[in-house]
Amino acid sequence: MSVQLKKICWSVTLFLILNPIISVLMLVLYLVFSSSYTLSQLAWISAFGLVFAVLTNLSITMGYHRLFSHKSFEAHPLLEWILLFISAGAFQGSALKWSSDHRIHHRYEDTDKDPYSIKKGFWYAHMGWMMTHEAVSLPIHAPDLQKKKWVQFQHDHYLVCAIVVGYILPLVVGWMLGNAFLGLVIAGGLRIFLTQQSTFFVNSLSHTLGKTPYSLDKTAKDSLIVAFLTHGEGYHNFHHKFQFDYRNGIKWYHWDPTKWSIQLAAVLGLANKLKTVQFSEILRAKMEVESEKFKSSHFYKEKMEPLAARLIEAQAQFERLKKEYAIAKDQKMADLRAEIELMNIEIESMKKKWQVLLKTAEVVV
Repeated sequence: MSVQLKKICWSVTLFLILNPIISVLMLVLYLVFSSSYTLSQLAWISAFGLVFAVLTNLSITMGYHRLFSHKSFEAHPLLEWILLFISAGAFQGSALKWSSDHRIHHRYEDTDKDPYSIKKGFWYAHMGWMMTHEAVSLPIHAPDLQKKKWVQFQHDHYLVCAIVVGYILPLVVGWMLGNAFLGLVIAGGLRIFLTQQSTFFVNSLSHTLGKTPYSLDKTAKDSLIVAFLTHGEGYHNFHHKFQFDYRNGIKWYHWDPTKWSIQLAAVLGLANKLKTVQFSEILRAKMEVESEKFKSSHFYKEKMEPLAARLIEAQAQFERLKKEYAIAKDQKMADLRAEIELMNIEIESMKKKWQVLLKTAEVVV
C-alpha cells in the first residue's frame, strides 16, 4: 500500500531514512580519509556497539513487548527503570506509545484497524506505517501503564531521553575508548538503524516467513531464521495464539534470548510471576492444526478425535501431578514420581499413535 504524501509524517520519515544514510556516509569517509583513528579504537568501539545493540534489542523485546505490552511477567522497579532507560536509545517511541500501539495490533490483528497489518503490504508493515500521521496520532489507551511513574516520565521526556541514550552516551563511551566520533557513528547511528530493523522484522517478516503450527487463522508465523534476527520474537505464530506467555520459543533449545533474559532476571530476584500457557492447551492447538483438513471425515471422528481427547486429558493430568509433586513430602513424593513416569510413558505412546493416524489419514481421507 502506498503512503500518500499528504499523510506522511516527515519528522519520522526523514529520521528513518537519513539516520542510516548519514551514518554510513560519515563512517566510510572518516575511515577512508582520516588518519586520526587506530584499528584498536575501531575494534573496541565496534565491540561496544555490538553489546549496546544487543542490550537495546533486549530492552525492547523484554521490556516494551513482553513486560509492558503483554504483562507476561512482573519486574522489580530497578529492572523496569533499566529497561526504560536503555530502550529510549532505540528511537522507537516511548514504552507507553509503543505498548498501546502493539495492543491495538493484537486486538485487531490482520484487519483494517491493525496499525501494521501485513495485509496492507510487507513494506507498510515493516516501516511504512510509522511514516504516516495516522500512526503517530493513534490514541494511547493503556491506563495500567500510565499509572506507572517511570513509564509516564519516559513518555513525557522521551525525545531528551532518546538523544541522551541513543547518541550522547555512545559519543561519551567512544571518547573514553579514544574516539568520540566513531562512538557516535557506530554505537549511535548505525546501532539505532540495525536495532530498529530487527524490531521491524517482527511486524513484517514474522508475518511472511515460516510455518503456522498453532493457528491457521493468523498470518503470524514461526521461523527460526526470524528468531535469530529478532532475539527470539520469530516464534510468532505461537505468540499470537498465546500472547501472554513470557516465552516465544517454548522448548528449552528454541533460540529465544529474551526468554532466557527473563529467566535470568527471575533467578536474580528482578522478575517474578512468569506467565506460561499449560502445555495441554499448546498440544490442543497443535493437534487441531495438524488435523484441520481431516475434520470432516469419518476417519477423523472415529479414530483421531477420541485419541486427541484422551491425549489432551492425559497431558493435563500429567501437569497436575507435577504440581502436586512440587509441594509433596516424604512417601507421597515417591508415589507421585512413579505415577508421573507412568503417565509420561502413556503420553509418549499416544503421541506416536497420533502420528501414525496422521500418516494414515493422508492416504485414506
